[in-house]
Amino acid sequence: MSTSRLVGRYKLIGVVGKGGFGIVEEYQDLLTNEHVAIKTIPARFVNQESKRLVREIDTMTFLHDAHPHVIGYFSMFVTPCVSVDGRSGGDDDTHYNGSISPEEVSSNLDVEGSEYINLDFGGKLIKHHHELEAEVGKIKGTDEFNLHIVMPLMKGDLLYFIKHASSSSPKLSMTEEFIEQVAVVFAFQICFGLDYLHKCNIVHRDMKPENVLVRLHGTNPYESTALIADLGLARDAEASDTFYVCTRYYRPPEIITNVSKGETSIDVWSLGCIFFEMVTGRALFTVNSALNEHGVWEGQRASTQLEVILNIVGTPSHEEVRRFMPVGNAQLYLLRSVSRPSRLVEIMENNWRLRTTRDRQIKWMDLISRCLAFFPEQRPSCEDLCRHQLFRDCNVFYGENVKQHPARIYRPTQAGTLVVENKQIVLHLVMRALEQSSPLMEEEGTEKDEWSEEGGDLLFCEEEESHLNNDEILIEHSNPVDSVVTKNSTTSRENTPYGLEEEEIVNQLDFPNVNDPELRQRYGNWGYSNESLDDVISRLLNDLQYYTHDPERSEQLRVLLNYFTSLR
Repeated sequence: MSTSRLVGRYKLIGVVGKGGFGIVEEYQDLLTNEHVAIKTIPARFVNQESKRLVREIDTMTFLHDAHPHVIGYFSMFVTPCVSVDGRSGGDDDTHYNGSISPEEVSSNLDVEGSEYINLDFGGKLIKHHHELEAEVGKIKGTDEFNLHIVMPLMKGDLLYFIKHASSSSPKLSMTEEFIEQVAVVFAFQICFGLDYLHKCNIVHRDMKPENVLVRLHGTNPYESTALIADLGLARDAEASDTFYVCTRYYRPPEIITNVSKGETSIDVWSLGCIFFEMVTGRALFTVNSALNEHGVWEGQRASTQLEVILNIVGTPSHEEVRRFMPVGNAQLYLLRSVSRPSRLVEIMENNWRLRTTRDRQIKWMDLISRCLAFFPEQRPSCEDLCRHQLFRDCNVFYGENVKQHPARIYRPTQAGTLVVENKQIVLHLVMRALEQSSPLMEEEGTEKDEWSEEGGDLLFCEEEESHLNNDEILIEHSNPVDSVVTKNSTTSRENTPYGLEEEEIVNQLDFPNVNDPELRQRYGNWGYSNESLDDVISRLLNDLQYYTHDPERSEQLRVLLNYFTSLR
């Protein structure tokens, strides 16, 4: 088996991006033939960041397949840290992708090997999953291991979109009208996803354009998708260790002054900064770090950060300071500060780039201004933001065509004090993640199929050197989904394009119990139409994206998707 294949199933295509604690690579899944992103955290960072990994994996497993605008995963596993000569352990001589050695995977994990050749698709999925669970189960907290998270391949983030959101940009071929509409769609989807996190009692704590993955639809902005990603700093809302979180350009005053109690409004301030960047193309608060050369927080540096904010949003009144700011140095500093009016609207108007109407510009500025209220108590909730008139004007708003998914309160797994202890917790959480992604689970394949690229042709933008080695945006070109139900033709069996074997399968499998009459009409006559199985699955995937804000219809579509994929 080639060493470029991870656990015998994933074939390496190339690097998508590198970060401080790992690498994201594009792989081809040799079982499904889909392209996926795999985030790999090497063993040395598993050791250094074991507590953070407990938090990230625990949050990801809790949120697995929970919301259409929060990043999910297809699978999660660990691999032994194997050196060049095949011995476990080591740092500098370790394979970065952490692949299990060929001898270990050639028979039980190699999906192209002899043990898989006579199995059908479902059998291969089940066998590989069981074998992978067995391999992961052999690893202990005292061992050196790499962590791998298999996720949807998005290939682009909001920062790239912001940098190239212009009709004259050679990177993205979009009209000004499309850019205007998709900007509103992305803004709503981010609010929508964050509202779900907050209702689950989760604060992201590091919202920034790089942590929002996006996929642009080639023709229909409403079918473009934004996903909230990178939950490494996410915590439950009651967590107290909020000191020095958020990337500094997106950090609210309460974090800078060290008086935050971990409120969800931390994320709302960051949203205001992100939205400002979306409409102007530049960061609002370009501040220097409050850490000195030794990595220690300094009050003088923090006050400089605070001054940058006060010079833009203005100083709060003494009444507001005494009402919302705890007694202490920060309150005293604000009471002694020179009074300044807000310049936020002026700065937005002077730097405005997004082509839109004056009416929508005013609504954008109102949305941003509300998010950037100085005190957390003055900021709206994400649910309030989802009801904003800007989104109503674009027909995406709560109470009508958008329903929030049912939320569950997140109860975090407690991290340990020792590295070995946390690594053992990581292994336990990985096994839980493997159980959630088992092919035997009732909803197996739903999220993966929903992110399938069968919906249309894919156009990759040219690579560019930036914060990622490969920060392309994936643009999907496919026909927009029509909300009007199309009638399937009812041709005779003699005219069907399927062979006898497929006819027998269709006859043996009962059509699923779908209550929605439109969906039954739309898909119930498939076996008698001239539409191929791949075509009907593609149509289902498009419908899943179109009805992403309708949980009831989405659930029925997932049932249909499981049914039709089982016919393959």
